[in-house]
Amino acid sequence: MEDDMTIDQVAELAYVSRSVVSRVLNDHPNVSEEARERVMRVIEEHDYRPSSVARSLATDRSFEISVLTPRRGDESLANGYWPLLYSGLFERCLERGYFVSLSMVSDRMEDEIEDRARDSRFDGYVLVTTEVTDLVASTLEADGAPTVLIGQDTSWDAFSSVDIDNEQGGYEAGRHLCDLGYEEIGLILGSRALEESAHRRQGVERALSEAGIAVSDRHVAEGDYSQESGHSIVRAWAEQGRMPRALFCASDTMAMGALLALNEAGYAVPDEVALVGFDDLPAAQYTIPPLTTVRQPVYEKGQAAIDLLIDHIENAEPNPEHTELEPELVVRQSCGARQNP
Repeated sequence: MEDDMTIDQVAELAYVSRSVVSRVLNDHPNVSEEARERVMRVIEEHDYRPSSVARSLATDRSFEISVLTPRRGDESLANGYWPLLYSGLFERCLERGYFVSLSMVSDRMEDEIEDRARDSRFDGYVLVTTEVTDLVASTLEADGAPTVLIGQDTSWDAFSSVDIDNEQGGYEAGRHLCDLGYEEIGLILGSRALEESAHRRQGVERALSEAGIAVSDRHVAEGDYSQESGHSIVRAWAEQGRMPRALFCASDTMAMGALLALNEAGYAVPDEVALVGFDDLPAAQYTIPPLTTVRQPVYEKGQAAIDLLIDHIENAEPNPEHTELEPELVVRQSCGARQNP
């Protein structure tokens, strides 16, 4: 490959203008077949690869995407969910020729976030969770910036979004516990401010209602998706003598914290307390016992978000699309049932 070759040199060798080369590189229809063939012949003979700077000049795009994600202590990087999501985002950007800028934000830096949302060097934005959406969506909407949300937020239907069917995932977990004969089932949920947490709860409670089982308020608690919150909730229930016979945790990280607290309090899992998580993080199959959980395609969720965003960037005035991926129950030993083959 001729590393120093420029778009102007391609134009000279193909006997066309620089703008014609730009149109060929971007598959623009307004190019004669003869000129297109000459440009492609030069590109192939010289193994020409346009630099990111050349592509930017040719298209008025930077080929850089800004990913804004919440800054939540344990969940920023240590939680196994996030590396999976980021890998999906980054790999798809690499495949489609875009760079990624990742920023962690919180409501304590509102002015800086607004400046970030108005940074003209970005072609588009991925907003991860409603916490981020609440901070910057109005600014991005006003500026007309291509934007895709990861997570459900019905307040911003004008933006495309990617999520899973959280209500169905909760339902599958709840129905599984009911099918196993458990009647006293506790719920450890994520923040009530998150739509996904509310939907997971609705799904579990629908399954229990169908089985004629009521959820006691004394067995419902709100965590924050961290291992620490799962651990502290279950430890408190153990100390107060109000441990339910089975537990649904709205994330694997909370389930792992709950599992440790159960072990410390002397409860055998699943013989005395059954446990189901949500996410199917890589570590879920290596807990003792291995964790029954609802698998969500986290990596694929990141890929789908990038595909939606780049399609929007490269196509003028796209209609918003809302992609919903399907969850899957993965049965292991922590609920006392036979494992999936």
